[in-house]
Amino acid sequence: DRPYWSYENKFIAAGAITAADPQLFGLALTNFGCGPNSFMLRLLEDIMGGKPLGELEIDEHAAEAGIVTRLEAFVDTIKGYAQSAREAAVSREKIYRGATSIISTDKTLLLPRMAPHADVIAAAMNASGARAIVLPEPDEQTLLYSNQLTSGTECLPFRVTLGDFIKFCRESGGDLSNYEGFMAGSYGPCRLGKYVVEQQQILKQLGFALTMRTSVSNNAYRDLNLEPGFERLAWNCIVAVDGLQRLLWRTRPYEKEKGAADLLFDEFLGKIAARVQRKENFHDVLQKATAEFKRLADPEIPPRPLVGINGEIYLRSNRFSNCDLVRACEEAGLEAIVSPVGEWIKYTAHRNLEDAVKERKLKKVLASYVKKLIQERDEHRVSGYYREMLDGREPSTAAILAKSDLYLSSRCGSEAVLSIGSGVEWMESSVFSGVISVMPHGCMPGGIVAAMADTFSAAYQKPWINLTYDGFLETNNAARINNFAELIKFCRQDASVV
Repeated sequence: DRPYWSYENKFIAAGAITAADPQLFGLALTNFGCGPNSFMLRLLEDIMGGKPLGELEIDEHAAEAGIVTRLEAFVDTIKGYAQSAREAAVSREKIYRGATSIISTDKTLLLPRMAPHADVIAAAMNASGARAIVLPEPDEQTLLYSNQLTSGTECLPFRVTLGDFIKFCRESGGDLSNYEGFMAGSYGPCRLGKYVVEQQQILKQLGFALTMRTSVSNNAYRDLNLEPGFERLAWNCIVAVDGLQRLLWRTRPYEKEKGAADLLFDEFLGKIAARVQRKENFHDVLQKATAEFKRLADPEIPPRPLVGINGEIYLRSNRFSNCDLVRACEEAGLEAIVSPVGEWIKYTAHRNLEDAVKERKLKKVLASYVKKLIQERDEHRVSGYYREMLDGREPSTAAILAKSDLYLSSRCGSEAVLSIGSGVEWMESSVFSGVISVMPHGCMPGGIVAAMADTFSAAYQKPWINLTYDGFLETNNAARINNFAELIKFCRQDASVV
């Protein structure tokens, strides 16, 4: 429950001092699109209570006249406040942000549906001493709920998952005593670490007594309070569903009967979840899945250009948030794959070992090294069942970081290093024709990748585009995807002529 960013300490302290002194009023300066401030300013407003708080958002277009006008209006607000009846100070209990990682095994955990993996992870939790259900897939109603309570500057995954919880609370009939919300968390530049505490605060303000739980990726999700075998079981589940999605994306552009691949995917996802729930081996299901998907594909259909999609993990994985990006690519005449969910799990394990070596903690080094070896062995075994249809293995974390290390430190602690590494890996491969990186509006790691994309595109003579999503109706991304596909097709034709 400590402040998430170090600068947030100063923000909170300054706010508390200003709120307590009747002679002081706060003026917050922010950059346009500043990710941390999209959360910190909300906290600052709560600290101020009814006391006026000014805000100046600065960008390269900010004119002096506009700033002066805002300041004059702020002064008028202060004068009006001084002449009015002042509100009582807000109690600390109403402002406090906090969440715990200790999961209550007698409550049902609510998991947002980031990706199909959620169904199998819930099954693994149920098999490991907890009770978990997956919330319905988000829709427009989800965003409608959250947009009424947020500024729109928060990242889209925060607003979508918040809307998921609000929708459940509204439709539950009011009795939430047997439920707890669950969100992953982290420390670092990504705003993910602020999600759960802000969601808890908003739900409390709405009058919903839904306790929020979290787990932190930086400790390799060891704080889940589940049976010891859960981590390994969950990892095998993630690798299995990553492979099942790859089968879907490999088959769907070439399927003999439209819609057959999606139906088959849902069927085998349910079979894997059912096996996991019963603690039964599911490897034979994976073998059958490969054979069934292979039968759906028409070998007479010529291969399409292959593109890789990476970026912020929720956005690239959640088809509602990214407007079903993979299908949009397929409709534009491409074949697409998305960086796997397991990529982030491998990265946290890699960093955990790095940190242990740096801290010179021998026991932690040994434990992290053994865990990493087991992870790699399990991944090799599970992905092997798909190898008949899927060419090659996913690159190791070390291989991805070796690609990105020329441009950004691997200890940056964000998805930027993974997006750069996987993107460069794809650009260097003759199999891939281009890269799409996705990010929420105002995402700092995504902004780093976007700033470097043109350099990579020029260096490798392949298109690399960046798509930003904020949850509002737009057509720009759809047009950019179609232009991207046309450019790829033109480059392939040009290369074949040469």
